[in-house]
Amino acid sequence: MQASHIPRESLEFAGLVTEVMSDERRATITWHDGHQSIFHTIGLRDNCSCDSCGDHSGGHRFFELNMMPGDLANRISFDGNLIKIDWLKEPHSTVFDAAWLRSHCYSNQERARRRNKPVLWDAGLTKCLPHVSYPAALEDQEQLLAIYDAVRTYGICLLEDVPKCPEETEKIAGLLSFIRETHYGRVFEIVSTANPAVIANNPVPLRPHTDENFREPPPGIMIFHSITASEDGGGKSVMTDGFKLAADFKVQYPSEYELLTNVPITHRRFIEGVGLRAEAPVIGLDYFGHIREFRLNERTMGPLDFPEELLEPVYDALSKMFALSYDSKYHMSYLLKDGEALVFDNARVLHARTGFNGHRHVRLTHVGTDEFYSRWRQLRHELKGDINLI
Repeated sequence: MQASHIPRESLEFAGLVTEVMSDERRATITWHDGHQSIFHTIGLRDNCSCDSCGDHSGGHRFFELNMMPGDLANRISFDGNLIKIDWLKEPHSTVFDAAWLRSHCYSNQERARRRNKPVLWDAGLTKCLPHVSYPAALEDQEQLLAIYDAVRTYGICLLEDVPKCPEETEKIAGLLSFIRETHYGRVFEIVSTANPAVIANNPVPLRPHTDENFREPPPGIMIFHSITASEDGGGKSVMTDGFKLAADFKVQYPSEYELLTNVPITHRRFIEGVGLRAEAPVIGLDYFGHIREFRLNERTMGPLDFPEELLEPVYDALSKMFALSYDSKYHMSYLLKDGEALVFDNARVLHARTGFNGHRHVRLTHVGTDEFYSRWRQLRHELKGDINLI
């Protein structure tokens, strides 16, 4: 089929679009900033959201791929911010809003623009830890969005001026997501006790680690709500950016990096009433090679389970990674005061603690990652107009 070509000379009438072209396989849209988007016609037909086809986004879909015509000959036109496609081999038309198409352009440039890039950090974050007033976030959606943005970008946010009463812990969680209950319950009390069953309640220092890697998936967003700080000034929270560790590890040890992105490491928790086991690489990558999660905990590792020729190389890689994670140049240190809370992403940020001698009471709860980032996208759309955030 000959390409359909409709130029427009004036942006006054064209909105965001200056030109559209199409043939049976592809449509090309030229935008006012000079960018060109190429859309495959099979995708455009599949994403028709008229009443008869239904809409993917709400799960109300009536048009099925096996109903797709073999010939996608079309006539494309635009008027202002609306782009219309008449499908010539079926009595059907599809209309797209130009802004929707631009936000779903799958060129490398546009995908990179939509992607929220994490800001990597080390010990220097101690001087500029992202922080938000909790009372302000309760009243102001922009301040609430600032919490989500900080966790999305840095993996961590400090909440200030939180009520010191224990009942507030679950209110913080409810503001951000839904509580994920585990065998520890909805909230775990971190207090120093004699002969504790859990090491968190022993006032000893703890090395940097991510929590509960023996679960699949591990808890996502964690909240430390400080009720009482230790009188001796101990019990500082020590936080480490796992994404920064992974990035530096890749440069220093490329072969070991490949191992830790592919070989599954076993983690186990076998105590009374609990038998948990999960396997995953230390560094989880997405299809494009971007780091999506980081899992590291020397205390919960189980016996490694893979071919014998991998055992020594993997132990060597793990040893190097643990050494890197224990290096203080990566450690952001902060003493949580009474009535403060740390919100952080357990799939990225490792946490540790200095030892202490006084009475210290911190309440820990986990909330679901999917709901947390669902609310983030909804707020970004409502307040900033962002859609289709990656």
